[in-house]
Amino acid sequence: MPREPFVTPEPRAFTESLGVEPVETEEGVLELDLTEVTGEPLRLDFSPLGGSVRLRRDGLDLHREGATHLRIVEAPGRTALSVDFATGTTTGTLRIEVFPRVAVRDELLLS
Repeated sequence: MPREPFVTPEPRAFTESLGVEPVETEEGVLELDLTEVTGEPLRLDFSPLGGSVRLRRDGLDLHREGATHLRIVEAPGRTALSVDFATGTTTGTLRIEVFPRVAVRDELLLS
């Protein structure tokens, strides 16, 4: 079964919302280093072509395949990144709140 395409925002949307521009760290992999804007180690790598995401934060090193949609979610006083996932057997969402404080919520369910 073919993989769903991984939809991501344009690079300038990250700069406008988070103050950070994604940097290509290896072929096809973009990194958002949010350390300076959050004051704590926080990095999100994503591969639009590969449909993968890697989140690194203070000893947490989370890898996920099957990413389908990366969104920047803004609400009054809050900014977050939300990543949806879908594989043949699971669906889920990884939510990374960036402002006003860093918080990570991961939900993975059998489909």
